[in-house]
Amino acid sequence: MASLAPDVVETRIFSPAELQNYDGVCDRRIYVAFHGVVYDVSARRDLYCKEEGGGYAALAGRDATRSLAKMSLKPEDVGRCDVEDLMASELAELHQKAIQDWEKRFQDLYAVVGTFDPRGVAATAYVPAALALDLVAQAAGLPPPLRAPGTPELICRKPRIYRICGFLSPQECKLLRRMATGPKAMVFHEAKIRDGLRVEDQRWTQVEKDLLVGVETRLGWLMGTPPHKDEVELVGTLTPASVTAAERCHLGLHVDTNGGRAWRFATAICYLSSVQQGGRTCFPLARTVEEEDGGPPEDEELELLEASQRLLDVDIDHTDRVLVNEQRTERRADAEALVAAGSACRGVSIPAEEGSVALFWTRRCDGSIDPHSWHGGEAVAGGGSKWTLQKFKEVPLEARASPGALGAFVERTRRNIMK
Repeated sequence: MASLAPDVVETRIFSPAELQNYDGVCDRRIYVAFHGVVYDVSARRDLYCKEEGGGYAALAGRDATRSLAKMSLKPEDVGRCDVEDLMASELAELHQKAIQDWEKRFQDLYAVVGTFDPRGVAATAYVPAALALDLVAQAAGLPPPLRAPGTPELICRKPRIYRICGFLSPQECKLLRRMATGPKAMVFHEAKIRDGLRVEDQRWTQVEKDLLVGVETRLGWLMGTPPHKDEVELVGTLTPASVTAAERCHLGLHVDTNGGRAWRFATAICYLSSVQQGGRTCFPLARTVEEEDGGPPEDEELELLEASQRLLDVDIDHTDRVLVNEQRTERRADAEALVAAGSACRGVSIPAEEGSVALFWTRRCDGSIDPHSWHGGEAVAGGGSKWTLQKFKEVPLEARASPGALGAFVERTRRNIMK
């Protein structure tokens, strides 16, 4: 048989009627559906076979999602995949944990033989990989992970900033917040708490993995290059409320080549929660499209831009390197000017609105770092917290060969977003 294209997979889609044939009696094989995926549990006839008195025999050839979420084998729960009422109940956390534990158990112990469509559609075919992802997401109550990313709204040209509302659904934001918490409980303090969300991480369920793949792919569509080995994974970030921040941008201002990631060219910030007070992403040197069309910048704005460029000229990419670490102290006045502009609410600020995404380019069309792209996170006030999912897009290795190759790559990505 010829090998399949990378975007096509062989999959079997089971209907409820077809799945019932695999109960260990009509057919020696025993299949069980859970969270949209069908598993072959034949190796445990002692648990799932009616003839052998298995404790979970009621689930053979059936959908077990609701039953195992509730730990109930009552007839009214067997064969159902709806769990919305359970997730809205006082025991939601327990039900969610049961689903996660059972899904991991199935994935670790049993082979996947297909997906489950509770609507009654059965098929054995070669289908687009995206369709297989969609069926699993649908069973989990999530929208298709590879849907269209939405229409970008141009906020400003220098730096190039776009915003899309509704990029993520409320259910996706909730799931990503939980995933970003990590395997251990977070310690809340007045700093950002980060956790990398690698697609290959073994702790993810299939639904969680598909969601990460969907986010990575859709951001790649928007930003002109798919995820690749030369960039880091998605980063989940929690910013707790600050009670002592002296400055509006309490963690300083920076460009996204900081931290030793010199080849970053653009960034996506997905907001996983709404913040009522503070929490904006501030660009003190940016001007909205309307402001740019209305006239040239004022002298004070030009002076601030020159200060930002002087910092970049001496390889300073974060104000804390000057103001806290006391590097290149001759540029202290420039760093203080940037921080003061942020505290004075100058420039453009993107609100933290659940489900929205902000996309901005750190590099200009010639590949150089845009001095307008200095930015910082506004302190969160009012006792809330801000959850984000960030993707730092980096220049692929082949585009790093020369300044010309770098410029051509960045220019293409900047044009791509409006196609």
